[in-house]
Amino acid sequence: MDGILTGLNTAQRTAVTSEASVLQVLAPPGSGKTKTLTARVACFIAHRQLKPWNIIVCTFTVKAAREMQERIRGFVGDQVAKKLKIGTFHGIALRYLRQYGRHVGLGDNFGVADTTDSKAIVKRIIAQTQSELDPAATRSRISTQKSKGVSAEQFASTVSKNVEQRDFSQVFSLYQAQLKACNLLDYDDLLLVCVELLRSHPECVANVEALLVDEFQDTNGVQYELMSLLAQRRNVITIVGDPDQSIYGWRSAEIRNLGRMKEQWSDTLTVNLEENYRSSGAILHAAQKIIEQDESRPPKKLQATHSIGQRPVLRKLPQARHEADWLTSEIKRMRALTGNMLELSDFAVLLRSAALSRPIETSLGAAGMPYRMIGGMKFYDRVEVKMLLDYLRVIDQPSHNEALSRVINVPSRKVGDKTVEGLQREASRKGISLWTLILGFAQGRAKVTTNLNASAQRGVEQFVNVVLTLQKKLAAEPSGLYELFAQLHKMIGLQEYLKTKYPDDHETRWSNVEELMAMAIDAQVQANTESGREEEVDGPPTSEGAVDESALTAFLANAALAASIDEKTAGEGEKTHQVIISTIHAAKGLEWPVVFIPACYEGSIPHSRAEDNDEERRLLYVGMTRAQAMLYLSYPGKSTRQEDTTMSSFLEQPGVFSFFEEHGPSISHAEVQSLAVTLRRECPDAAAITASAASLDLHEDNYWPLTGEMPFTEASWQDGAHQNSTIPVFGNARSASWANNTIDLTEPGASGFGFTSVKDRFQNLMEEQEEKQTLKLDRLASKHQNGQGPKGKKRQIEGQGSIATFFGKKPKTTEALELATIETTELPVSLPPHARPLRDISNIDLPQVSWTQPQSKPTSLLAHKPRTAPLHKRQPTTCESVRQPVHGGGSFTSASVAVTVDHSNAPDTDANPRSRSVSTAPVALPPFKPPASLHTTSMQAVAARGPTLGMRRSMQGWSARGGKR
Repeated sequence: MDGILTGLNTAQRTAVTSEASVLQVLAPPGSGKTKTLTARVACFIAHRQLKPWNIIVCTFTVKAAREMQERIRGFVGDQVAKKLKIGTFHGIALRYLRQYGRHVGLGDNFGVADTTDSKAIVKRIIAQTQSELDPAATRSRISTQKSKGVSAEQFASTVSKNVEQRDFSQVFSLYQAQLKACNLLDYDDLLLVCVELLRSHPECVANVEALLVDEFQDTNGVQYELMSLLAQRRNVITIVGDPDQSIYGWRSAEIRNLGRMKEQWSDTLTVNLEENYRSSGAILHAAQKIIEQDESRPPKKLQATHSIGQRPVLRKLPQARHEADWLTSEIKRMRALTGNMLELSDFAVLLRSAALSRPIETSLGAAGMPYRMIGGMKFYDRVEVKMLLDYLRVIDQPSHNEALSRVINVPSRKVGDKTVEGLQREASRKGISLWTLILGFAQGRAKVTTNLNASAQRGVEQFVNVVLTLQKKLAAEPSGLYELFAQLHKMIGLQEYLKTKYPDDHETRWSNVEELMAMAIDAQVQANTESGREEEVDGPPTSEGAVDESALTAFLANAALAASIDEKTAGEGEKTHQVIISTIHAAKGLEWPVVFIPACYEGSIPHSRAEDNDEERRLLYVGMTRAQAMLYLSYPGKSTRQEDTTMSSFLEQPGVFSFFEEHGPSISHAEVQSLAVTLRRECPDAAAITASAASLDLHEDNYWPLTGEMPFTEASWQDGAHQNSTIPVFGNARSASWANNTIDLTEPGASGFGFTSVKDRFQNLMEEQEEKQTLKLDRLASKHQNGQGPKGKKRQIEGQGSIATFFGKKPKTTEALELATIETTELPVSLPPHARPLRDISNIDLPQVSWTQPQSKPTSLLAHKPRTAPLHKRQPTTCESVRQPVHGGGSFTSASVAVTVDHSNAPDTDANPRSRSVSTAPVALPPFKPPASLHTTSMQAVAARGPTLGMRRSMQGWSARGGKR
């Protein structure tokens, strides 16, 4: 017995050893529910002396059943474990029907109709009855009725005069009659007939001494009834589940079965497992904040056994493709900053729906990162995607015989496989491409020896017409990829084809088509951007005979590259490392060190077609609790279809935002050590981390603005600005060294964007602005000499003061006023104020102002690493130290800093705010509020607020930038 209880906490021991006949074990994510359930089975055998063949353990997947049997084998041995009845509900039911089915009229050799068989029978019945019902919807509706325990006869007794209901009832009855005639049961019948058997012949389960059920929150009505009947003799039942993880309502799962169980067995004992062994404290706090929005759920505690760890990230990006690129860059950054302690297989991307994978697959492919799908196919392997790409290949390169042969009869044009093979052989014999052969035939310029009937001839002509029409459109609009897609799917009737060919999942397949069209939009924008760059950047003339790559050719090349990222071949005994992409549903029960959940916006999660928002919230909770050490949530300002988005309502609730960072975390060596402890791994030494981090262009997540806008470098291209007119800095993430003019532009990546040509761009900018301002000054001087003087000017926008007003004095002359106005209005808006070049104005009568640069931050402060920000508010009454912001980090740290400014050369006047002395005495601040992001800091309480030359202050809080708490 002691061996069984080894390693169990107090709550787990209580659940394992409980003498209660009916026991509910409520087990949150990562609380060791499987360990508890298997230990209770072992306890039944070793301590209570129950016979293993009289114990039934029901799971929801074959994989879970195998894992449980392996664990039980470790407790009781192989021979005893083999005698247990462990399996899925359907597997257990089938076992009893094989043994006792004759009691309910089943033959000894009855068969089981799989999904394909069921669909075929329903389709045939609808055709015979000439009903207008949709076969796929009808089959799904039959399954739903059976999962509720409703038979064909019961449904027929409730049918009204509604024609549609009568038609469905007729099909339902004929479907059941057809199964009976063929001596078949479908999957739903396995449960229904087993329930019928156990109701009428309870002696079949008289030997059952104990029943245990895993993932009880996912049971439907029939499964609950079956559970009750299996245990009806002794009523010894143990269930393990978590109502917060009930995410299969669309499969008729009933979360209320937990309540029904307590009503049926009033002596039910409930044991709550509260200790989480999977996730860090910060991740659990955030997930708990999300799930607690459902006030109808029973309150439960969830205690982390790991350290608080890194706070989860909630990031806003401009568009879906930028979100995918950011995700890819974070994988690369986290691997490097942890000394490659994290492998690619430690990263998982969890999606609300599989159709969202396209931009992520594209980005990972472009970065050369191998990935694999769980519970689905890769985007470029899906039938509808491959078909469209083949059409585009034929349009772009008609001599592509393989692509042409794959789509010439899709959708069907009565050109059979044998006909296509004959045409291919003929083209090969004549030494020409298949396209040349069928084009000559369709245009009446050549004959073919392959036998073509009238239908096949018309099909070939239709196909040629489609290709020629689209080639003509492409020639007229070389960059119009989206328009090409739109006309293609209309000409071939793609949407109707998918509905007919794939009735069960045509909506999902059409979503994949829309994703591919969205990819075309991205490529079209990219092509236009590249075109703009070529027009504006001078370069050597194109060599004679060179041909520019068309937008379609580039699009197909990129798609081919993304699709050809093969899985790494693992050697003998070597583990294959790939990024995991999965739906949240398919990821249930799994875990990874780092989890990304992209597309957290309204319409995605909660899904636009979801009927139960509470279940959608639970789905997000399940996804978040798959993470062990790091969790990233993100959403784009625009979806892949270029539709504006708003952040998920689950994340906009009051108080939620304080549990997240706005950007990826900074990682120190101490934090790598903490991650290693959480993941139970060996921590790399400092030298290894330094060496791996040296390959990074960006050590911080500061390329994308936190506001969800485009970086200035990319935004300027979209606006058609010149390459040299933008310094790659955005206000809310730039280094403080910009403000002090101490940044070294010769250092690669110094601007925070990883560019190596920043110095050259800045130099070019200064030269261009020098020339422009010289011309303006000459014209101004000429007007003054002629007595014209400056004309009246509009009042400047508030907050965009001139150089003189910035220092608290008005310009003495109108010339100075006009010069100051030129300085603030003529420079590019993307250039930060402190980086704007100043003109030589020695001949202009301006106020003589001087000041001394503040001293640099102490070395000790610069070397200091921030601690993780607190998750909950605390209220100290005073603050004796100024909280210094550490840019690029995930939090702030308090340090006592003596701020000293040399004002020996500055006049001590009220007009010069910078000349005032700064006290080093303790400063009384308002009640402290822990920062929710990098940009909400107590520095604002003591910092002087003055003009900012038209640029929004970089230290403004989230609310000032339009965000929501």
